[in-house]
Amino acid sequence: MATLPEPVARLVGFLRVDAPRNHRGALSPAVAILAVMIFTLAGLVIDGGRQLGAKSRAVGYAQEAARVGAATIQLNTTEAKIDTTKAGAAVAAFCAEVSSNDKAVQSCGATELTDDGLKVQVVIGNQTTFLGMVGIGHLDATGTGEAHAEQGVNKADDSPKIPPIVVSGRTDGPGNIPTSIAVPPTLDLPCPSPWYEGSPTPIWTLPFPFPATCTPSGTPSAPGTPPTTPPTKPTTPPTKRPPPSSTPKPTKTKTTKPGGGAPAGVPQNSQPPGAN
Repeated sequence: MATLPEPVARLVGFLRVDAPRNHRGALSPAVAILAVMIFTLAGLVIDGGRQLGAKSRAVGYAQEAARVGAATIQLNTTEAKIDTTKAGAAVAAFCAEVSSNDKAVQSCGATELTDDGLKVQVVIGNQTTFLGMVGIGHLDATGTGEAHAEQGVNKADDSPKIPPIVVSGRTDGPGNIPTSIAVPPTLDLPCPSPWYEGSPTPIWTLPFPFPATCTPSGTPSAPGTPPTTPPTKPTTPPTKRPPPSSTPKPTKTKTTKPGGGAPAGVPQNSQPPGAN
């Protein structure tokens, strides 16, 4: 066997894995495997979340399109029927608006259309980021919506019945037994005055019925004649004067004029100053 030149022999010995003291590259397979697993998990988290969001949008678009189509009811029929021509046009217009606003929508349209109901399918494309490293570069999210025309009331007897209004006439607080007879409240309304016999009923301006208990108060009197209604007696008795008091009246003191022309009210024995 021919021997290799010394420089070539050294290079081969350096590159051999099983050479003594040569363990370079022992972790390379593990690193490669771990890298693939890490990117796969990242793709499941990030690209999987995007796929769930696209799925939710596709279902929402399909359901809204189905509702728009089911709203086109035929008006000349006794039962609730969908106008298929108008429904197809309404669904196409809605899908066109959705496709113009969301560029990820790949297809949108009715898959089933009858006068009883319709189905709409929407497909949204999703470009992956990390899953593309393992060969999955594109995902499709499909959403389906369905709507039907429902008959609200088939017969006149199928309409909901409103229960009667129950008013309780008892005033003993909560827990009383309700009655099935509505008793209107009693209103104490004043009668119009003056209202005489033979005259028309006065104009009633209150927002309540005219009281049945109101009657004319009498006959009108001619001008200059006293009223026919007798005068009423005072209801309160007249006040009496108090009895005279037995206390004697005070007596007045009579004074006499003193001599010498003294003024009244001066004692007689008084003298002018300096008379002595």
